[in-house]
Amino acid sequence: MQTQNTLKANFAIRPLSLEDLEAWSELLALTFDRSISQMSQMLKWLSSQYPILAYGAWDSERGKLAAQYACLSVNLQLPGNGLPVKVGMSLNMSVHPDYRGLGLIKQVSKPVYEAVIGEGGIAGVGFSNAEGVKVDQKSKGYGYQVVGQMRSMIAIFKPSRVDRARFKLCDSWADLGNLQTTWSDRIAFHVTEQTIAHRYQHHPFRTYRYGIWYDGHQVNGIVVYRYANFSGITTLLAAYSHDLRGLLYHWAGAMQAEGRYLTHVLLTPHSPIRHALKQIAICTPIPTRHPYYLTVKLLTPLAETLLEFNHWHCIGGDIL
Repeated sequence: MQTQNTLKANFAIRPLSLEDLEAWSELLALTFDRSISQMSQMLKWLSSQYPILAYGAWDSERGKLAAQYACLSVNLQLPGNGLPVKVGMSLNMSVHPDYRGLGLIKQVSKPVYEAVIGEGGIAGVGFSNAEGVKVDQKSKGYGYQVVGQMRSMIAIFKPSRVDRARFKLCDSWADLGNLQTTWSDRIAFHVTEQTIAHRYQHHPFRTYRYGIWYDGHQVNGIVVYRYANFSGITTLLAAYSHDLRGLLYHWAGAMQAEGRYLTHVLLTPHSPIRHALKQIAICTPIPTRHPYYLTVKLLTPLAETLLEFNHWHCIGGDIL
């Protein structure tokens, strides 16, 4: 039987790409209890929109992928900044059961963040569940800090009406035009029509629904949601508009017309969407058995502003 020191000596650390798709997908499927096909689709889907910065540890003797760490290179909007900044969005980490306890995550994450810095990235950003936070805290030198916990909330819609001529429910859309998608006074992931379409319309194995608010041929806003497992409840995943209250008012009316009076949403405490929801619904915080935390790894002094949780706008759809 090999000792841990012998195993460490036989690891090769190198970048991962879609050329490693089979082994990479197998490891992800094992770690996250998904099918290999789903993980393969996910990697192809993500790489079609974002650079994936990933490294793997290979057992040189067995030719087996023992561990991997991956980030997406994404844009983040900062308050008052006209141009977005680069960050590495922590995508996933995984270690094969045969190789756990060897410190491999530190070995594969280090070159990933060197690559993030090489692309001009100022920080690593991610969403961790409770187990992930424990890993962060126990991993020496990993460097992620918990910024705050995402808030789980139920919104009970107040009586609302929908203008059917201006607000449409659909399974897809063709063109969002010059829709406002940025938040000038919040830290938020920078999105465009292209990235919204990639995230939702082009997802390889999940389906979503949309509420589109029109002013003539111009799109005033879009709501992204899905039906929850419980009758009469929806899950709100994203909303974009210069008038969030107006957008959500029409969406609430459309949902009530379907007999749906409640929506569940996961977001940061000072999200503009939370403020808009409070105007058209009775909002009640609810406990959750599966909390998510916003976490940040500082790579430059400029990134210290990312530790201000009250400045963030994130919602459930930002968690891939």
